[in-house]
Amino acid sequence: RKAAANAWITASQYAVNGSQITQNKEALISRIQKADSFVHMQDMLETDILLSSDYAAHEGGFAAAKKELGGEASLYHLDHTNPDKPIARRLSEEIARVVHTRATSPDWLAGMMRHGHRGAAEIAATLFHMAAFSNLANVVGGHLFDSFYDATLGNQEIVCFMRKANPEALNAMQDCFEKLHKSGLWQTRRNSIRASFEVME
Repeated sequence: RKAAANAWITASQYAVNGSQITQNKEALISRIQKADSFVHMQDMLETDILLSSDYAAHEGGFAAAKKELGGEASLYHLDHTNPDKPIARRLSEEIARVVHTRATSPDWLAGMMRHGHRGAAEIAATLFHMAAFSNLANVVGGHLFDSFYDATLGNQEIVCFMRKANPEALNAMQDCFEKLHKSGLWQTRRNSIRASFEVME
C-alpha cells in the first residue's frame, strides 16, 4: 500500500495548463490531507472499473495515499457515460454493481470462453483488479469474492476451460484467492470454499 501511495503521489504531482507543466508535490500532499472525498469520472461505454488495472491504481492509489498521510476520504465513482444523466455511486457500490452485472454473469463468462486463451486471461484479470481495490481501498466486500469464486473456480465448466485454454491464468487465480484468504482481505461465508482452502493447505 505504501508503494502504491508513493507512486500515486509521484505521478499526480504535476499540473498542466496548455503547454505549461508545473510540479508541486507539497501542494498535492496538502490537498490530499485536506480532502474528505475523491470523485473519479468514467465516460467510456466500452469499459468498466474492473476491466483495467488503471482504475485500481488511480482510485485505490489515492485511497492508499490518504491513508498513508493520515485519515480516510469517501470514494465515489461518477458514471458519465450518459452526459444527460450522470450517476454517482460510492466506489464500493460501483464495484458491487460490476461484479453482479458483468463479472459473475453466465453470458459474459460464456463470451470469454469463446475467446480461448485471451478470455481466460480476462477472467483472471477481473479477480486481480478486485484484489487490488480490496488491498488499496478496502472497498470489496467478502460476499463479492464469494460470488466471483462461485462463478469461476467453483464452476467446473470454467475450471476445465481455463485448465485447457490458459493454465497459467487458472493457477494465478487459485494463488490470488488463497492469498486473499490468508491475508484476511477475504473472509468467506461459504463452508464449501473454506473447505477447498483446507484441502490446498
